Amino acid sequence: MRTLRNLFFLTLLCMAAWKLKMEHEQLHPGSHVTVESVIDQAKLRLPDVHAAGESEEIYFAPTTDLERIDISLIDRAQQRIQVAMYAFTDRAIAQALARAASRGVEVSLYRDRAQFEEEQGRHVPVLAMLLHRPNIHVRVKGGNDLMHQKAMLVDGEVLRDGSGNWSVSAARYQDNQVSVTRSSQQIEAFERDFTAMWNRPDNLLEQ
Repeated sequence: MRTLRNLFFLTLLCMAAWKLKMEHEQLHPGSHVTVESVIDQAKLRLPDVHAAGESEEIYFAPTTDLERIDISLIDRAQQRIQVAMYAFTDRAIAQALARAASRGVEVSLYRDRAQFEEEQGRHVPVLAMLLHRPNIHVRVKGGNDLMHQKAMLVDGEVLRDGSGNWSVSAARYQDNQVSVTRSSQQIEAFERDFTAMWNRPDNLLEQ
């Protein structure tokens, strides 16, 4: 099993190295890139996948910095991002969402009422970074029961889910798990649930 896992990671590393080499040659025609330098760069880009299947990857904090996983997914978005997030205080992720919105990606962010109001009371910078920005839409659950999801769907193709909130402590220090899947069944289920939450008549905030 360990041999197969090592082979899998070596394959990922070689694929990442080849991609970096092609990118470099396109940007700098005729330049020479050593194999060692390409592999070193590829290692920096290769996330710590703890388990992987045909359509799912699983990551665990604190071994893996989950913030890197989320930002990578956001930076790849081209059309829309749908987020249901209980706690959201991570400024780097907020900046990634703002970058996505600035390049035309529609961002829909659904929040829990009590947690959202608590963050407002603490003047969390994330709120000021996202509210009233073009292409960013925020709605807050009106009821008192928790909206406890920690999920994001990117372009209707990649679903991020798990126990990790969007906070530095959740991403780097707490014991949390995040899964990234391309399963059409799971994506369709989340889209149905997200649409139902987003269209609740008692939602408090809309922009």
